[in-house]
Amino acid sequence: MTLIVNKHLIAQKKYIIILTCLGIAAVFMWISLSAVAAVYSPSRTMGAQSKVSANVVTQDIPTIEGNDKAPSTIVNKSATVTTLSDCMSSQPRRPTLASATSPQLRKLAQYEQACDSGIITRMSFFVATPTTIAEANKYAQYVAKQLREFATHNVSPVVFFEPTSSTGLVDLKAYRDGTYDSALDTYFAAIKARGITDAMMGTWVPLPEGNLPVWTSVDPNIFAACVTKAVTYQKKHFPGSSASILLDTDTYPVSGSWVNGRPVSLLPYVKSIPYGLIDSVGLQGLPWSPANNEGGTTNGAPNQYLRADLLTELAHGMNIKDVWLNTGSFGVKYANQPGRQVTVKPEQRHVQLTGVVGVVKTLQAQGLAVSVHLFAENKSDVPEATDWSYWPNGKAASSSSTIIFKTFVRDLQAANVSLWLFDI
Repeated sequence: MTLIVNKHLIAQKKYIIILTCLGIAAVFMWISLSAVAAVYSPSRTMGAQSKVSANVVTQDIPTIEGNDKAPSTIVNKSATVTTLSDCMSSQPRRPTLASATSPQLRKLAQYEQACDSGIITRMSFFVATPTTIAEANKYAQYVAKQLREFATHNVSPVVFFEPTSSTGLVDLKAYRDGTYDSALDTYFAAIKARGITDAMMGTWVPLPEGNLPVWTSVDPNIFAACVTKAVTYQKKHFPGSSASILLDTDTYPVSGSWVNGRPVSLLPYVKSIPYGLIDSVGLQGLPWSPANNEGGTTNGAPNQYLRADLLTELAHGMNIKDVWLNTGSFGVKYANQPGRQVTVKPEQRHVQLTGVVGVVKTLQAQGLAVSVHLFAENKSDVPEATDWSYWPNGKAASSSSTIIFKTFVRDLQAANVSLWLFDI
């Protein structure tokens, strides 16, 4: 709904799904959302390498001030927050969102309130991958309910189809070799049988961040084979639905190890995917900072952690015009971790998001149609301990962070760029 330039060694993800008497619907909602904390937003652990890759232009990296006894702050003294933040779009607000069952849709109501209009064109959520016929039917029940509610509220979904199941990470080699073919076929058939149409499916993104060491393989050939298999079954039952891929700016050589990640060509990840199967391509990149008591540098400016050249090469290589960026800006990292906490001033978040608009314009100059997917969840109270949100206490307010968000929306609108969102 993950991660960044120069990530370091991180503990392997563990997925434990406790089946209780909460009822099938609640259980499958938990399954679909449980992977979010593990994958979709960026994090690096402390201690390992602290150097910036050779390709990073260090003069663009914001400084870090602070000491071991107080939270540090990323600052940029020349930056100011504009008060020109009229972000109203031509689309009306959707007044029923606040009473929706889906937590994502209820959150979306806050964003529409902030700009007094329908500013978000797509909203994302996460789902697991079935490995058995029983899982396929159970997962389909939750997914169909979610898709139907999105359609009821006229919100187009982006579905991150993660390779996890009730037993943990999915074996991608087995996935490639056809072990889960029957489950995949049953899954999409069961979704369709519940009345979901091609249009209601929105855009599906199988194996998001497939070049990061979060799954059981980072092999480009395995990624391409699994994506091809997932989308083939999706479009067998929903031929008019859309599929996309999301890869990170950094590629890692070994699954399970956050060592030696670097920007390289992403073409090996798509060269064996059949022409025309994928409808759009996305690139992920988000800011990162070492902990206050560790020292070291950040991963730079948006044009460094969102490499437009990699996405342009990928899109042209696949003959695709529609591309998107998955990014965000955090206000606090290492939250609730005394001595380690890093606070980013609103002025610097403004600089980062303005830099994202710059990357967008670079891509547009290459003839590409660009959208931006903003990660904006407050994850202070989970192990990631990072606050990506733009207003406190669940309400948009007249704060500097809210003004930053509204200004970002306004700038995207001026560039004719659609805004997508993950928040919950």
